[in-house]
Amino acid sequence: MDELITEKVQPMSDLDLAVLVSLLAGQHCILYCEQQDANDLRDELRVLCTETFRLETATIRCSSKTNVDEFSQSILVDVYDTFEDASEQHEGATNRNLTFNGDVSPDRSPSRFGTLHNVLDDRRIADVIIAADLDQASATIQVQTLELLRTKRIFTRTAMHTAPKDFLFIVIASAPGARLTHHLNDMFALSHYHSPEDGFTHIYNDSSNSETPTLKLEELEHLRSSTDAVRLSGEVRAYLHNITIFLRNSRYVKGGITAAATRHLRAVATALAPLHGLDYISPSLVALATRKVYPHRLVLATAETERTLQWGSDPDAVREMLEGVTVEDVIEDVIMSLQAPL
Repeated sequence: MDELITEKVQPMSDLDLAVLVSLLAGQHCILYCEQQDANDLRDELRVLCTETFRLETATIRCSSKTNVDEFSQSILVDVYDTFEDASEQHEGATNRNLTFNGDVSPDRSPSRFGTLHNVLDDRRIADVIIAADLDQASATIQVQTLELLRTKRIFTRTAMHTAPKDFLFIVIASAPGARLTHHLNDMFALSHYHSPEDGFTHIYNDSSNSETPTLKLEELEHLRSSTDAVRLSGEVRAYLHNITIFLRNSRYVKGGITAAATRHLRAVATALAPLHGLDYISPSLVALATRKVYPHRLVLATAETERTLQWGSDPDAVREMLEGVTVEDVIEDVIMSLQAPL
């Protein structure tokens, strides 16, 4: 089975792999793209979750006007029996995917909202929630999201709805560099920037390309079992710890090195191992995980907050030192400054 899964994983796109790593790590992710690609990215994610991973999806585009009831209703799906084949599932899931922009979708029964009829609301939270522009939503919506990720349940006017054991929440940020509220941002293990050059293989796939590989449930469970069996040596554990310490002590960094980030770093590095045919975490996987776990977290120092100013550093020299430094630069600087164990 390992060879068959490897053959399916190798041709996957960067977005497929980002979702797969999130599923294996049991963590949520943030995706960035250029504003003109936001709709394509949302559609690409919806199709790949349906076709590649056979997961029930719900989508919502948030704004400052999105209220709690709209948010809650948009992420719920009806309970359906498992489809017998991929074509039936794709057709059914496509019909059930919802893009919610503030109005109740016409295929929702009014009785579901409990205003006219006393009907049991047996809907559940979707396997995958794709939330576009969540950073533009009010603090109330972001708190609601935080509670959802913590408790895996949500309350509506009529019932309490629960999420699947391994559900996935994907945020499509409104712009590169956009941030969620601090505590909510810390709940997302990894982030990924989808470049326009990478394209959208699922929604713009032509007949000359091979059919998109599908991971069956048993294959996904096999990868999860392989992830659980991944080993971490003492030397690599120390390397992982040193990366965290060096980031925290960097002059360029003001904050963002949290305890949750450290846990996420190990979880993502572990999830990457079976995808590379390994049963252990290598230093290169730790470095790769670092590039995915910290970009959306790090808060860079400014000419007013850089720590050596407290000890008499020249503000003009500090401003010149910090000019043009990016989060990616800081991460690469830390990785290059550490000697990886052999």
